[in-house]
Amino acid sequence: MWAVLGLLFVTVWPTVAQVQLKGQIGQNVTFNCPHNEKKIKLFYLQKDQTLVNGFHAEKPLQTPTWENTEVVNFTTVHMYRLNISHQGTYRCIIQYNNKQLDDTQHIHLSVTANYSKPKVSVSCDKKHESGGCLVRCDSQGGFPRTKMMWNGPATWNTSHQIWKVLNSSEHQDKDTMLFTSSSTACFNCSYGKQEFLRCSVGDVESNMFSVCEPPPDPGNHDVILKVIGGICAICAIVVFIRLVVWVLLRKCRKGRRTGDPAGSVMPEEVLTLNDVKGGKEAS
Repeated sequence: MWAVLGLLFVTVWPTVAQVQLKGQIGQNVTFNCPHNEKKIKLFYLQKDQTLVNGFHAEKPLQTPTWENTEVVNFTTVHMYRLNISHQGTYRCIIQYNNKQLDDTQHIHLSVTANYSKPKVSVSCDKKHESGGCLVRCDSQGGFPRTKMMWNGPATWNTSHQIWKVLNSSEHQDKDTMLFTSSSTACFNCSYGKQEFLRCSVGDVESNMFSVCEPPPDPGNHDVILKVIGGICAICAIVVFIRLVVWVLLRKCRKGRRTGDPAGSVMPEEVLTLNDVKGGKEAS
């Protein structure tokens, strides 16, 4: 008998349907509450026991509605400028003119915020090749709370102690309710260079980076310095030669400007003409 009563209880009471609705902080969402073709006497969209918005066919609503909402097409509500406080479960309450009440549609709103691209900072011990590197990844302005993850090549293996996560934290801002996610890992450079590394929070990844770069070869460094020194010496010689040529050209041009006027006879030629003239007079 109790089994029959239980079956009747389930059959008499309608099943509540819950719809999943997702939105992002600062953006808009739309609540669609289904209804039949009957005339609607009232419609309420409630969050817990709080009226969000709605209408009454016979009298105005006495309870103030949310300023960031608008009712359109009888049972559709637009919600603007979402924030984290809007997250939760909403109820669509509809009463028709025949006093039939419909409270079977519940809508759960999830509000999210995208984290910023993780910022990577690397600090390495360069005293010897077997040192280590500390890498920190930070990301801000996200919701919900999400842990920072470390991603590397498929061959990455923590059993060899190549790397180790030292700490991870997620801090929530009291005003915005948004989270900052960060993590610090230590890399053992005795295993050589580690590359193709990323850190991520949710679907947002950092730029690819590498750690444990090998130190530069001192021999090559000295060769590079010698080549640079030789180039500088050659440049200095070229500049000196051009300077000497420029000075000589200036002196030549100055000598031409201070000499005899154009068309004058050279001293040797003057003496010859005088001798010829004197000879003629003597004869």
